[in-house]
Amino acid sequence: MLDSFHDTMLRTRLEVGSAQSVGRVRSHMEDSALTLVFQTCTPDSQHTLGVFIVADGMGGHLNGEVASSLAVQTVSGRLIQSVLEPLRLGQHTFSAEEMDTALTEALQAAQANVLGAVSGGGTTLTLGLVLDHTLHIAHVGDSRLYLAEGNGPLTARTLDHSLIRRLLDLGQISSEDVNNHPQRNVLFRALGQAEGFKADITSIPLTTPSLMLLCSDGLWGQVDEASIQRTLETQPDLQNAARRLVSQADEAGGVDNVSVILVKIQ
Repeated sequence: MLDSFHDTMLRTRLEVGSAQSVGRVRSHMEDSALTLVFQTCTPDSQHTLGVFIVADGMGGHLNGEVASSLAVQTVSGRLIQSVLEPLRLGQHTFSAEEMDTALTEALQAAQANVLGAVSGGGTTLTLGLVLDHTLHIAHVGDSRLYLAEGNGPLTARTLDHSLIRRLLDLGQISSEDVNNHPQRNVLFRALGQAEGFKADITSIPLTTPSLMLLCSDGLWGQVDEASIQRTLETQPDLQNAARRLVSQADEAGGVDNVSVILVKIQ
């Protein structure tokens, strides 16, 4: 009976699958990931909140894994305070400015904590926050968030903060040069970098059904987008699909850690 009540009353339903692998080359895991789904249903308020984060640590043994873990802990903790707790206590709406402030302050807090605690370490961080019919994105680095709306194709909704992306945009290299470029892993923006830190923050009205993919470069750097799309089309179960994507990255060489979060929004 409770499930039927939820289906009737909740504005948005979220289904989640996730998977990780250390890969076949690295000796330890430097990625961190988090999924959180919260639903409230009272006589005067029905809300669904989903917080999904992927962070890819950098800086060598310990530094990278500590940086990514600390960033995920900080950002999720701040958002629990600024968004989840007000929802729990009955707040009905958040303005665009309130959401932008919550995300900006969460990323700034993570930046301060990583700078203070992890000397020489850094991390990417890509976050998708679903609140009812809106997707809020906060992003720094080269992990990615993709979104497929309706029956449409996956489309990247984040822009890599990488040197290789900038060179491509400037027309100084071609897409064929990317995989073999000596600076393909250089980031010009990441958590833990003392200079030039700024997160990209945006919001997107959601069409239902939609499918969201968050991943570290261990996936998109090894498996092309067409193959990712085919896997999602042939694996309707999200947990199986997430595991299959991770396996494909390993089968393609497994040169990096890989993290995958899939979210079906209905």
